[in-house]
Amino acid sequence: MTALPFRPDCKVTDFLKQHRFTRSAEIIPPRNGSEQRKVFEQIEILKNAGAQFLAVTKGAGGSLRGGSLPIAQAIKETFSIPTIAHFTCRDLLPAEVESHLIDHHYFGIRNILALRGDPADGQAQWEPRAGGYNFAHELISQIKALNQGTFMPRPGGPEQIGHETTDFCIGAAVYPEFPDATKRIDYFHAKVAAGAHFGITDMLFDAEAYARFLDQCSARGIQVPILPGTRILKSRKQAEKMMHKFKVSIPHDYLNALPGELATDAGPDGLKRGVELFLKLSERLERLGAPGIHLFVISDTSIAVLGLKELAGI
Repeated sequence: MTALPFRPDCKVTDFLKQHRFTRSAEIIPPRNGSEQRKVFEQIEILKNAGAQFLAVTKGAGGSLRGGSLPIAQAIKETFSIPTIAHFTCRDLLPAEVESHLIDHHYFGIRNILALRGDPADGQAQWEPRAGGYNFAHELISQIKALNQGTFMPRPGGPEQIGHETTDFCIGAAVYPEFPDATKRIDYFHAKVAAGAHFGITDMLFDAEAYARFLDQCSARGIQVPILPGTRILKSRKQAEKMMHKFKVSIPHDYLNALPGELATDAGPDGLKRGVELFLKLSERLERLGAPGIHLFVISDTSIAVLGLKELAGI
């Protein structure tokens, strides 16, 4: 029997069961036309700093960033750590979704963060294509169906028998500080009911907000692991920008401990304080029962490396 050319990845849910508190990071593909070597250097640096698995985003806001699938595949094959491939359905029809997901399955990608995706910047009145998806839970339902061997019917063709099922571990975005307290849990409940196996929060700096959301999940019978995602901040100015952009809170003691007005002016003290606050947040989240910490790297690779090394004890 011919061996498959690409090995299936380790599922994130299995990895979380095997480790008490995981360290992971999320990277962004380079802009189209940018040097590709840099992203692979970044992956190697983050792995050596203690990242146990990595997620790869899709281009957001019309940013024109291809490469998510091959970068995720390289993380798994070349760097030998698990990977989560972000998958957005915003401008796709179900048949196109299926074809793209089959590409992921062939490459051995097993962890998918299923997202609707944000409209392009400046596109306030976005609507899906006729027959497309409005919500991430619809995408999650389709991935679950593929896992059960239910594929799109071929127009005018014979019904297929004996489908080979996919085997995706499905992740969903979580918004613990969504303004409407009822909707924040309803939305995640819909994703879990549709088939999500784990969640990753958006930008989070308040451990108590995470704790309150876990309580809401428990009350609704939601038991999937939820990874808190955060970023290491270097200044109050940067923190204020995060609060405004992502509509999240930062506790006063966290905010007041940050030096400087501009991230570029933070200097060594800003780096040190940022890492210390990240470690403090991670410790609190671990005590609250978080399965790990998920670090949004964005453009801050150097400070992410410092934080991961400290957390890993390297």
